[in-house]
Amino acid sequence: MAPGSPKDLRPLALAGSLLLALACGHTDPFSTPPYGTTQPFNPTPPVQLTLNLGADRSPSWLPDGSGIIYSSQQLGRVDADVCLAELPPTGGTQRRLICDLSRLGTDTNNAIESPTVSVDGRLAFLKATSSIGGTNPSSERLAVASTLDAASAAEVQIVPYAPPGEPTRSGVQALRWLGTGHLIFVGGLATIRRACVTCVLDTIVTGLKVDILDLGGGGPSPLVGTDQASGLAVGSSSDEIYFTLSGDTRIFRRTISTGETQAVHDFGAAGIARDVHVAGGRLTAVVGGRVHFSVDSLLGPVQWDSGGVIHVVDLTTDGDVALAPGARLFRRPALSPAGDQLVAEGYPLIIKPLPVPDTTVSRAGDIFLFTTP
Repeated sequence: MAPGSPKDLRPLALAGSLLLALACGHTDPFSTPPYGTTQPFNPTPPVQLTLNLGADRSPSWLPDGSGIIYSSQQLGRVDADVCLAELPPTGGTQRRLICDLSRLGTDTNNAIESPTVSVDGRLAFLKATSSIGGTNPSSERLAVASTLDAASAAEVQIVPYAPPGEPTRSGVQALRWLGTGHLIFVGGLATIRRACVTCVLDTIVTGLKVDILDLGGGGPSPLVGTDQASGLAVGSSSDEIYFTLSGDTRIFRRTISTGETQAVHDFGAAGIARDVHVAGGRLTAVVGGRVHFSVDSLLGPVQWDSGGVIHVVDLTTDGDVALAPGARLFRRPALSPAGDQLVAEGYPLIIKPLPVPDTTVSRAGDIFLFTTP
């Protein structure tokens, strides 16, 4: 991406609640195709599904594969909401855009993060609210709606929370449905800080452990043996999960009822694995790229991540294929129910020739579609 392009000039939109402070404009995601189209903005593989001056992220599929939902940063709204958007499975015009979650309307910032839909059609997401221009959310909750109408969602768990005998979790990542009665996610730390006096505010998210929330009552329960979890997926049943650990190149599979855990794939020299997802007999993960695991003097173990390369693994043969990224790094891939396609956040590489030649990664991504091998 050439210097001075729209991506280069976009606000620094980050995963997590800091977006509430940084979001400030929006263009229609599909500026070329006519209204009502099911054709993508750019059909060249990987297929670019959105073109937004703000950030589009956390894509996931509807359980029947009939659509893709994601979080979309809306620049130009007075309240700068991060909204729930829905696309046809092939891309094209948004079918749905839900923004206001507060009865105060545009008097507050609202964010719908990590949306995911259960097999019985319920929507779960992380709901964040702040005052306009605030740098921290005044309220964060896990919320569940009976349909895709996020505005009607009931709050089911406050964030931060502290499981008995465990450190307080101030952030939630990789939100998934575990059957229809439980939510499962990586609970961790979300810290907002500035690396230098002139640097922009940054959100640093560190996974602590996989936690399970029973929607029938009670707080989140930690899953033993998942310390420093960095990614999470539900397998072929609600008794099976896959997860990754910070600084580790392997994918692990756990049978919840027995606690049996085994490494099912090792990416080895390709690099650190994270952002795992499983569907249709395939496993996908982000591997290598711009990622670094270290121990911070204040935060403890931290995995710094600006994205990497998407890999797809056949769970029957263990065959591993890396998808050609082009001039981008990717985060949070999600396989379609059949496993034949996946969507992911794509972040362009930005070349800065002055004062010293350097390549950085945009902090505001778009949604891309791949056909899996």
